[in-house]
Amino acid sequence: MKFFRKKEVWLPTGKSLLLLTFLFGSLVFCATRCLYPFLAQQHPVENTEIIIIEGWMADAELKEAAKAIHPGQIVVTTGGPITFGQKILQYEDYAALGTARLIEFGIPAEQIVTIPAPDTARDRTYVSAQAARQRLEELGLFGKPANLYTVGAHARRSYQMFRVVFGKEYPMGVISIEPPHYNLKHWYRHSAGFKHVMIEFISWIYAQFFLLGHHA
Repeated sequence: MKFFRKKEVWLPTGKSLLLLTFLFGSLVFCATRCLYPFLAQQHPVENTEIIIIEGWMADAELKEAAKAIHPGQIVVTTGGPITFGQKILQYEDYAALGTARLIEFGIPAEQIVTIPAPDTARDRTYVSAQAARQRLEELGLFGKPANLYTVGAHARRSYQMFRVVFGKEYPMGVISIEPPHYNLKHWYRHSAGFKHVMIEFISWIYAQFFLLGHHA
């Protein structure tokens, strides 16, 4: 009776281990150096007549966006329902909350168009873009050059969703505002930065395979 049997096992050679180590190191290096700039897309359009602002941005980022607003420009605030503290905040959606804060930062109320998005369990940025397009068409403003202001690594995915809804030929740019609380150029050194970049990277991949195909 045999209790053991002979089995041939293939093991990597020293050269293959060195190659795998090199490839893994190159991947890590590329990720730390290239991933955030890739996601935090910067593609502004000059002489824009419309500024689109995602109303969920924190005060620090919203202030930076407000500095770029010029007299005569139309400011559009977007965003869906606020899911916590509505009674305390006294606003039901991020679009309205963004408008209120912009007014506090010195932007005239008559310059702002508040466009709330309906509640949705998925594709929130896409739904916000749909609501924005519909309202701009109603106001006769659709087609005017626009810049989308958003935060950090969210820029590429957000810009892509707006481009899908507004059309690839629409004169639209995107500006990514870096959060001031941590240096996203070294995002991997901070827990908040790591979470921000990795979640947006995973969400971007998800959008490529599911959202964009679904809405094509």
